[in-house]
Order: sequence, then structure tokens, then C-alpha cells
Amino acid sequence: MNTAVANPYWHNFLGASPDWYKKTIIAFLIINPILLYVAGPFVTGWVLIAEFIFTLALAL
Repeated sequence: MNTAVANPYWHNFLGASPDWYKKTIIAFLIINPILLYVAGPFVTGWVLIAEFIFTLALAL
């Protein structure tokens, strides 16, 4: 996608959140399926709990 098309998507994704937070959420979405395949459901479940707590803490 060129910049003119991608910029509105990036701007609308999570609204006025900082770029580092948007990149963190995208990284979580990419890493989770890979981690499930590599480490299994038990480890991935605990990582998801940690990610959830992380995102809640940053929302305060």
C-alpha cells in the first residue's frame, strides 16, 4: 500500500493512541499465532494473560 492509502488506516487504528502503542498491539497480533505453534497452548495462554494486563495497565 502506498502512503496515501495506508495513512488513514493507521490514523483510525486505535484512534489517538501513540504510535509505539499501536505497534505493540500489532506485534502482539503477529506474535501470538507463532507462539502458539512454537510453544504450545499453555505458554501462549500465560503470554496472553500478560499481554492483557499490559494493555489494561496502559489504558489507565
